[in-house]
Amino acid sequence: MLSGFNTNVRHRSTLFHVQSEDSGRSHPHVITHLYYRGTILASEKTSYADQVDATDLPSVVKALMERQHKAVLRRLVSGGFDHLIRERLGAEALGEPGPPELTHSDADSSGASRPAAGETAPEPLAAASATPDPQIEPTLRDPRSDRSFGAGVVSERPLDEVILDYLVESARQRKRRAQ
Repeated sequence: MLSGFNTNVRHRSTLFHVQSEDSGRSHPHVITHLYYRGTILASEKTSYADQVDATDLPSVVKALMERQHKAVLRRLVSGGFDHLIRERLGAEALGEPGPPELTHSDADSSGASRPAAGETAPEPLAAASATPDPQIEPTLRDPRSDRSFGAGVVSERPLDEVILDYLVESARQRKRRAQ
């Protein structure tokens, strides 16, 4: 199993985190998650079960991870997740104005808002450009080389395996105590 890639990238006005990891030979797939403040917004999963017997499996998996990681980053910065971000987090997360807050004096009898005296109706928002910013090229790095908080503490194993091992060991200890 290879360690994963982690990239923080600012899209419009918001910082997102993209994480790709290999689940190992016993679960041959690569998964990439798009996070916002610890919440997974989107995931992409690619199986490499058909290549598990390759003699150069580590390089095959690393290339797959890099390709998938970069694809998710490009999709994010080109606006490919904007609809999902608006839906899950609101337009404010993309630096767009949120829905106006209406007061009784700002609405007519139908409930539709109207401009205040001396104001004109706002212009409709222009569509965001779907062209990726060439200035944003993700840096792929091995998280084990990072000297930030938590470096070296994070397991290279998938979280579901870590949890399962913990539960099995906990059950064994309870069984030993019961005997």
